[in-house]
Amino acid sequence: MDFKVQTIENLFFYIVACSYLLIPIGLILSKSKNRDTIAISIAVYGIVFSAILLSYYSLPSDKEFRKVVQLLYTFLEYSFFAFIFWSNIKSKGFRKLMVLFSFLFLIFQVIYFFESKLTRLDSIPIGIETILILVYITYFFFESFKNTTTNNYLYNHYCFWISVGILIYLGGSFFFYILVDELSKEQEETFGKMTFVAEIIKNILFGTAVYIYTRYPNKETNKKNQSIPYLDMI
Repeated sequence: MDFKVQTIENLFFYIVACSYLLIPIGLILSKSKNRDTIAISIAVYGIVFSAILLSYYSLPSDKEFRKVVQLLYTFLEYSFFAFIFWSNIKSKGFRKLMVLFSFLFLIFQVIYFFESKLTRLDSIPIGIETILILVYITYFFFESFKNTTTNNYLYNHYCFWISVGILIYLGGSFFFYILVDELSKEQEETFGKMTFVAEIIKNILFGTAVYIYTRYPNKETNKKNQSIPYLDMI
């Protein structure tokens, strides 16, 4: 019975790791020549995180290696998310705040790495990352709704799908990551599968985002004075 459970858990994990490859596949399927820093960064994100997950699970590792991978994973994930929103938010003041928050978050992660004991996950850094990213998403939508001088729709903007993907991902995993050290092994396996589903959905939406970006590039990323599209579902 334990062998079957372990086999199913392994299968879920490999599906999640491979689902990150849907992101560069979205770039390939677009068959577009519009492959600038944003598009390439999104595709590289998928490749890098697929490789990290596979190496973390497949290679024999000691406790210190596990802590290093946790630190690297959380910081790279935060850095990518922050970069995407930094690229799409127009307010110079808020962008400076994002840089400051990112610098402080990096310092905190380094201190946490050396001072904390090994746990199942680096729950505290993940919690801080989640709060910061939610702030960035909120401000992105606030700025989008505020600037309504364009005829484009927000759902035609790649960052909208990035935002939705992150919200699903964070909503489906936040409490699990925060409370994982308090859960039993059975509870961890049960709720862990739910986070896998949220992560797969996020990767599908990220693949959609990079496809939209390369096929239908938003001029706002190249013109400082043009506003972000707004959400008008009617």
